[in-house]
Amino acid sequence: MHEIELKAHLEHPEKTEVRLARIADFSFRCVKSDRYWTLGEKTVRVRRELVAGKETVWVTHKQKQYAGTIETNRELEFELPVSSVPVFIEMLESLGMIRTAEKQKDTKVFLPHSSLFTADILEDARSVSAELSVIHPLGYFLEIEVLYPDENSDTAASERHIRNARIIFDTLLAALEIPRSAIEVRPYNELLASQLLCKYIKRRHVYSVNFSFLFYRFC
Repeated sequence: MHEIELKAHLEHPEKTEVRLARIADFSFRCVKSDRYWTLGEKTVRVRRELVAGKETVWVTHKQKQYAGTIETNRELEFELPVSSVPVFIEMLESLGMIRTAEKQKDTKVFLPHSSLFTADILEDARSVSAELSVIHPLGYFLEIEVLYPDENSDTAASERHIRNARIIFDTLLAALEIPRSAIEVRPYNELLASQLLCKYIKRRHVYSVNFSFLFYRFC
């Protein structure tokens, strides 16, 4: 599948949810627990997804590209039996992959009304969804996702899908009153790594300040 998506930080998630409920139908709620394994520039995500008490595990590798603020992914994904997770993780680690990040998403999924868009804009789209998520420990986000069949080498189709997805994103951002300045282009694993680095630097700074104080006082 070809996934085209956009995400944005939410300053007022409650207001966004009220606006979204006016233009979209609530579909379901789920909890997604993600762990990332990395080797060089290659990343594999193992996701445990809990919907209505049923757990499903998905393994995903995304071949990412960017068109401005839009992320376009060719997704390679399969369902993994829950009982097979430990041996699959052992396999990743035996291949030299290192667990680099993890996150949990509590998500409400909405399906925007098709009346928001003209028929040509929705051409070829398998689905359009808007997700409101609180992501521990990053905060609140809106994710808008459009899924298309894999275009393979059809460049014209790929460019048309990106143009149409951009119109879908702009329409929903305007309806939800989300400024373009809130758009986040970095992937979540990069945001998580950045946050961990900031925490590490702050701890080192506190330690350095405390050590300097003790040295000055007692030496």
